[in-house]
Amino acid sequence: MNDRSAKIGVWAYLLFTLASFALALYLLLAEGGYRYNVSLVALPVWMGYTAFNTIKSVSDLIGAQNRTANFTRMLARWEDTFESRGKALALFTFMTLVVGLIKLAVPILLLQLGQAFA
Repeated sequence: MNDRSAKIGVWAYLLFTLASFALALYLLLAEGGYRYNVSLVALPVWMGYTAFNTIKSVSDLIGAQNRTANFTRMLARWEDTFESRGKALALFTFMTLVVGLIKLAVPILLLQLGQAFA
């Protein structure tokens, strides 16, 4: 019952991860992140983390689909807790967006941190 919602969540997680990688690459190359020692180290480390998560997510979508199963179980648990599918989906959407926005904020914060220590 929650499989479709879980798959949408997995795809959203993947897209936010890819967007975070692209943003970090842009900040490193186009916005001068390479000029600051902290950003020169931290942004590529973040890019490596997001690249690893992207590969892991794509392989999971192709193969075992463990993340989809985990999201489905989590939605079922929340549905039992809240006694409402709508509330569970609202929380799932909120959590997905919060995690995604944090992933997008990290490269920006790393660049600002590099500028602060320059």
